[in-house]
Amino acid sequence: MPSDLSASLWPRVIGQARVKSLLLSAVRSGRLAHAYLFYGPEGVGKDAAALELARLLHCEKDGDTACGTCASCIKMDSLQHPDVRFVMALPVGKGEDSDDGPLEKLTPDDLEEIRAQLVRKGADPYFAISIPRASGIKINSIRDIRREIPLSSPDGRRRVYVISNADEMGPAPANMLLKTLEEPPPHAMFILTTARREALPQTIVSRCQQVRFDPITEPQIQAALMERKHVDEAQARLVARLSDGSYSWALELLEKDLVQERIDVVDFISNTLGHRHIDVGEIIERITAGRDRDRVVRFLHLTLIWIRDAMVMGRGGSVINLDQSDRLEKFVARFPRANLSAVMADLEYAISLVDRNVYITLVLYSLAGRLKRHIL
Repeated sequence: MPSDLSASLWPRVIGQARVKSLLLSAVRSGRLAHAYLFYGPEGVGKDAAALELARLLHCEKDGDTACGTCASCIKMDSLQHPDVRFVMALPVGKGEDSDDGPLEKLTPDDLEEIRAQLVRKGADPYFAISIPRASGIKINSIRDIRREIPLSSPDGRRRVYVISNADEMGPAPANMLLKTLEEPPPHAMFILTTARREALPQTIVSRCQQVRFDPITEPQIQAALMERKHVDEAQARLVARLSDGSYSWALELLEKDLVQERIDVVDFISNTLGHRHIDVGEIIERITAGRDRDRVVRFLHLTLIWIRDAMVMGRGGSVINLDQSDRLEKFVARFPRANLSAVMADLEYAISLVDRNVYITLVLYSLAGRLKRHIL
């Protein structure tokens, strides 16, 4: 599909021309699968494409792109469509039983938070829903779907169930979903999204048509930031370079003190290699203040990009941190034998540790020690 059509077709979805072409071809031919697995990196539009496909299937205008103005499309703007269910991780209510509805035992505050976040998701499909105390996708949610499926849709169209971050299902809800996928009802379609396909049971993966999503290109992210968020060109270009192909991460970077966080990265590396332990400790204390794990993961990602730049520069390639080229050149010249591949592996491992709820201060101190071992 030509790139100029990618922006006009399903404009809520950034890039992903190949995916759009594949799905639209299935819609036109009437050969949509009963279950899809949309997989790929975080923040590249898996949920966005799932919701847009659901929007298109229910749009009253029956075009290649949802009209955005009919009654069905307006309901989708707040995820209030009766035939489109967005399934996500939820908290467990007090005294909740597995036979209860997924929302039945939740508090009024829980319900209001869920409603508000669904509205935000409908308005911006790249918004990352995060419900307080949500522990995973509940078996109650899957059981509720199984109860609903036999009911016919009022307008005769198929019901669409988008299961976001499907890897957050435990064994019980996964097994219950598997029973549904083994005997797919003709009037329902499931779309599972995940950044961790390997975490899903193979029995579920094998019953879905798999659709791979690629990182979004820097020009596409830059254009989206300028058009959707009215970011100035210079800032949009920098954030797009640092986003690692993820629009969601680009949005997160916009909300933070990106200047200081990037300074922290360079200072952490230079102070670690310069054996300035007190300065390293102060940086770690600042990064871990408030036990904000997202802040720590962001710091580690930015450090990973900086080290990757050093490796690329050493091989004569172009870097992402263009405004820090002088510091990178000095680093490469001073440490020509540094094992940067090992450093990058350590950073990726540190990110996985933070995601697993390990003591984050210890993770960063351990990382500092390994940096010295691989670089000096």
